[in-house]
Amino acid sequence: MSRRRPRDPQGRPFSRRAPEVTLSESTFEPQRGQGDTLGESHVAYANGGQSSVGNVPSGHVTILFATETGASEEVANALGKAIDQNGLTSRVMDMADADISELGETEIALFVASTTGDGDAPYAAESFFAALGAAEAGSLGHLRYAVLALGDSTYEHFCAAGRRLDTSLAALGAKRILDRIDCDIDYEEPAAEWRAAILQAILQKPVALQDALGPSGPAAARREKYRLIEGVVVDSRVLTGPGSSKATRHLALELPELADAAYEPGDALGVIVENDPALVDAVLEAGGLDAKAIVTLKGESLPLDEALRLYLDIAAVTPRFLEAWGATSHNDMLAGVALAPDAGERTALMRNHHIVDIMRRYPAAPLDAQIFVEMLRPLQPRLYSIASSLKASPRQVHLTIAPVSYSLWGEQRRGVATGQLCERTPIGSRLQVYVHSNAHFRLPAAGVPIIMIGAGTGVAPYLGFLQERAAQGDGGRAWLFFGERNRATDFLYEEELNAFLRSGVLTRLDTAFSRDETNKVYVQHRLLEQTGELCRWIAEGAHIFVCGDAANMAPDVHRALLSVIQTGMGLTGSAAETFLGTLQSEGRYQRDVY
Repeated sequence: MSRRRPRDPQGRPFSRRAPEVTLSESTFEPQRGQGDTLGESHVAYANGGQSSVGNVPSGHVTILFATETGASEEVANALGKAIDQNGLTSRVMDMADADISELGETEIALFVASTTGDGDAPYAAESFFAALGAAEAGSLGHLRYAVLALGDSTYEHFCAAGRRLDTSLAALGAKRILDRIDCDIDYEEPAAEWRAAILQAILQKPVALQDALGPSGPAAARREKYRLIEGVVVDSRVLTGPGSSKATRHLALELPELADAAYEPGDALGVIVENDPALVDAVLEAGGLDAKAIVTLKGESLPLDEALRLYLDIAAVTPRFLEAWGATSHNDMLAGVALAPDAGERTALMRNHHIVDIMRRYPAAPLDAQIFVEMLRPLQPRLYSIASSLKASPRQVHLTIAPVSYSLWGEQRRGVATGQLCERTPIGSRLQVYVHSNAHFRLPAAGVPIIMIGAGTGVAPYLGFLQERAAQGDGGRAWLFFGERNRATDFLYEEELNAFLRSGVLTRLDTAFSRDETNKVYVQHRLLEQTGELCRWIAEGAHIFVCGDAANMAPDVHRALLSVIQTGMGLTGSAAETFLGTLQSEGRYQRDVY
């Protein structure tokens, strides 16, 4: 879902085209990007990078990726295919499954790393990052490497995981083949250019890319990238009771083509979303734009209002939009903030404004529709944990959705996806969806005990876990810690969970309703209360799962688990961290946080 780059302050379009059949060194002229600190050494934003080393005597190239949503894995696999097509042999590995000792005999390693949360490495790969950071200085002096970092420029710590990886490798003596490239969420074209430049650098000759030309048009590009299938909404009901501060919703989709995209409990469903038509109208009005003006996206011509509704993000302000709109409106402050070294100031401005707010507060003369769409990023799919099992609900997938609603600049705003799914998607509606596999959040073998920890919509995958075990007749013990605000109104899936308790599929259910007590109680407090019993379950081989809020709940639960292990097992703090790290590396401590 990539698109053309916006124009620079002088009106020139930023070059971002996919590589031709052959590449020359000029293809990768360094160019300043956005969303990261400027003036940093050894970084080149798309399109950037300088080749510094020669050939590959062994003919083997190792590719390691760290991913949260699958983007880095996709890029890594494409890179491996291109390497194999050009006479070398590739090995593609998930950092979550890799050991840094393998780098000791590796000549060339190429890294593709996503950033999650607000600057973190993907959780499953964190142990690899930590081991790399603790390795002996100079121990990788034989290694040649390059890093492609993926991130979201609306976050303050844009591409921080890739930067961390690059810094650690350099500190260990590894030599860069190309300077690091930092990519925003529309990474496809710069990633393709980086792929070609890497091959050219290590082969020292022009490179042919067999897959350089993609499908024409944004809809075709989506279908190819995500292998979309159609879902029909067959159930949509509010789970919370009257008086709740939320309106969390259960959504069920019938998927006639599901055989082509079967899922396992723990997987997520990607949903192709649309912008609210009312927001499209507001943006058109703020920019003095003609709704029916023809624009071009990925080689296809279509009306501006259709492009804005279906394919472009018209809510989130990005550094590139600030820079481009600052130039268009002749506002030096916006352009200055977009390019300033202080990412905190830029992030605060972006989080306190939507695109329409910037357009209204800093008006510009009516502009060309094509120039405007080039300021915008593509509209991204949204991932939701699947709350069902195919064994219990054949050809269906269930979701648990908490609507996002807040006030900004005197107007009520809603989340792009939750606003559509909770308010504009009645029963009978059709949605384009795809299954996103989550190999690092999987039920263990039959009979193995599980400890499930979740708050709010974090309970969703556990519905799938319990349905799966019930259908299999699995006698393994299951313990759920669930948290929400009020028992009377916010006990999501209370009837279903109590039924699992009565049947024995769910062994224990501990709840924490934070607003029902004077001193707020959360799931981490319930964990601490059960220190002894939790340690017994863990000693008996239990797998621990955590799902929910990445900013607060997940770190609080992690600290509580460390305390449980330290106290209940009589370990020191560092030994408890090592023990929990071992559980993680063994796949016995898995997190799906967002």
